[in-house]
Amino acid sequence: MASGRGAQRLMRRCRFLALALALAGCAQPAPVTDIAQPAGAPPLKPIAVDQLPGWQTDDTQAALAAFVRGCQALLLMPIDQNLGGSGYAQQAGGEAGMWQNTCLIARAVTPGDEAAAKAFFTTNFAAYQVDESAQITGYFEPEFLGSKNAAPGYPVPIYARPADPQLATLPRQRIDDGALTRKAPVTAYLTNPVDAYMLQIQGSGRILLPDGRVLRVGFDGQNGQPYTPIGRLLVAQGDLAQNNVSFQSISDWLTANPAAAKNLMEQNQRYVFLRPLGDLPDDLGAPGTLGVPLTAGRSLAVDDTQIPLGSPVFVATTDPVTGQPLDRLAVAQDTGGGIRGAAAADLFFGAGPDAEATAGRMMQPGQLFLLLPKSIPAS
Repeated sequence: MASGRGAQRLMRRCRFLALALALAGCAQPAPVTDIAQPAGAPPLKPIAVDQLPGWQTDDTQAALAAFVRGCQALLLMPIDQNLGGSGYAQQAGGEAGMWQNTCLIARAVTPGDEAAAKAFFTTNFAAYQVDESAQITGYFEPEFLGSKNAAPGYPVPIYARPADPQLATLPRQRIDDGALTRKAPVTAYLTNPVDAYMLQIQGSGRILLPDGRVLRVGFDGQNGQPYTPIGRLLVAQGDLAQNNVSFQSISDWLTANPAAAKNLMEQNQRYVFLRPLGDLPDDLGAPGTLGVPLTAGRSLAVDDTQIPLGSPVFVATTDPVTGQPLDRLAVAQDTGGGIRGAAAADLFFGAGPDAEATAGRMMQPGQLFLLLPKSIPAS
């Protein structure tokens, strides 16, 4: 029986590889002219994948692993599942079925094989520079002290999404003043309101419990109220310099000015609900909008009205800490309240002090290059 099952597995493997090779042969030539875009869609300028800045030195197999992880979600979706995008990006990558052939090919590539990973992307994708310039920010999973139960020293509740739709749309001020007390699930209690606010801004995090365990929490919806970046408000009122807006500087200001902090935070009416995530691998982030765990340095939050979720996006920018080039292939697997337009993206850096040091200061000019599949869409 064991040998029979082994033969069946081998036959399935061979059929899968044959399918992958056949699909690879369906790839169409990359466009050689600029893409005509409808009004409101970003300009797209074709560029050869192997001519992307930093392409030759990037660890492409790490990007392929993140792409394959995203394929786990894409391959389970109906082929007409909307992934977003606008103009040509929507036409070529805006539905799950448009990615399924490419995902099948990706899964047949040997993991960890850098040459094979580069060949996969150069063979199966066409690349386009998005607009002329972009702003690249960063996010990470912060770590804060907290408790799963109300206790001395842990007075600030973090709520999961209320079941009552009306309560789920209350502005931040009402929630801060106790409108959800005993009316919505409490995910955890933190030591102070600044930690609670900054955790919501990141959208996920790790709560260090008194018994030494770590509670992973992640996005559970938001209240639909307007989002106002308080860093911009601090600059406008002269409390922060334009070139000194970061996770660290905002958190420091709020902590040092408790009397003014509550009013400032409540000018951002958006409230992000957070839920417990259960067990997750330490080296992966919380699931993003695409529904798969994020990969440090390789997952990207985008405006999905402009860039389809699941798309590889090459990021060319500069590390704010070292000043060295930060050029890498990432995958659009998340969205964010402050990400607007095709020329903005938020790179996920993981968790821990190094991630915080880089992501917290990341607000760099750069370029974005969208990769779209050349294979014939599934039908």
